[in-house]
Amino acid sequence: MTYLKGMSESNSVIRSVKIVIGFCVVLACVAAGAFGTQLLLSNPDGEEDDNAQNRQAIKVDVTTPQMRDVDDQVTSIGSLRPIRRVDIVPNTAGRIAELPVSSLQQVAAGDPLIQLDDRTERAALAEAEATFNEAEQDFQRVTQLADSNAAAQAQLEEARATLRRAEAAVMTATTAIDDRAITAPFAGTLGVIETEVGGFIEAGTSVTRLSDLTAVEVIVALSEQYFDRVTPGQRLVITTPAYPDEVFAGEVTLRATDIDLGTRSFEVRALIDNPDQRLVGGMFASTRLVLDTYEALVIPDDAIISEGLSTYVYKVIDDTAERTSIETGQSLGDLTEITHGLSPDDRIVIAGWDQLSDGAPVEIAKEISAADTE
Repeated sequence: MTYLKGMSESNSVIRSVKIVIGFCVVLACVAAGAFGTQLLLSNPDGEEDDNAQNRQAIKVDVTTPQMRDVDDQVTSIGSLRPIRRVDIVPNTAGRIAELPVSSLQQVAAGDPLIQLDDRTERAALAEAEATFNEAEQDFQRVTQLADSNAAAQAQLEEARATLRRAEAAVMTATTAIDDRAITAPFAGTLGVIETEVGGFIEAGTSVTRLSDLTAVEVIVALSEQYFDRVTPGQRLVITTPAYPDEVFAGEVTLRATDIDLGTRSFEVRALIDNPDQRLVGGMFASTRLVLDTYEALVIPDDAIISEGLSTYVYKVIDDTAERTSIETGQSLGDLTEITHGLSPDDRIVIAGWDQLSDGAPVEIAKEISAADTE
């Protein structure tokens, strides 16, 4: 009995040992599976880490930033008007006897524009001239008598006064005739003429407009913050809806001496040569006034990547792409000013960056010069 009891206890110990050993084997298998899974996920192709570092390089095109003169400028909207413009308005009423010009005609200074009927005025001039001749002859006769003491001094003064009145009457009649002949005060282009020969016009009525379009004046209003930075002689360029692909340049000629209280702005005027007279009064103009010019670093727009609030480029350093945050300034057509983040010696990716990530290996396929990026 004692022998059988000892045998039973021995078997119980053996079973316990087997259970412990089995449990350990299970734990070992689980650990090995987890490690193997992690290894497979980290290296799905079953390659060594050394092979991951030798992944295929991405081909890219690169360029270098360039230094450019950049204009510190302010934009605004304005309007155009001829350098000189007047309404053709007769000083007196009358019937049109001659109209030697037509709408939109080019005229020279002094060319006749409108002739009003002046028959009454010419008759008045003839009468005034006759009176003047009589007064002049009488004055000469009295002067001779006064020299021989045959006429009193009072007679001489009366004859002189009569002569002066007659002379004034001639001048008045001549002016009345001149007022009925309207001529061009300067060379320019006429506007639309709405009247015809035989028509009657009142004094002060505008018949047409004469504009000198050899140059045009641009009028713009700028915020008071720029008041101290605007001076005559600065360059101003404009574009207009009529010629959207063309730029016209001129110079500032006038800056207002005060700020408008209602708009907190001030007026600026600039003159633009207009030899072909393509620009006309009343045109809308988008203006850019160059306040200063400075040298800045610029890169092609194609190299700049924007994601949300982030703006960056990829630089190539030791055949590796490095994501680099940048700060941009003014846009210069296909180029953009870079105010922070790059230097002139950097090589930046201009093509192929859509396949890159920070630290990716790269192979330079093409080195593009600064001139080719413009």
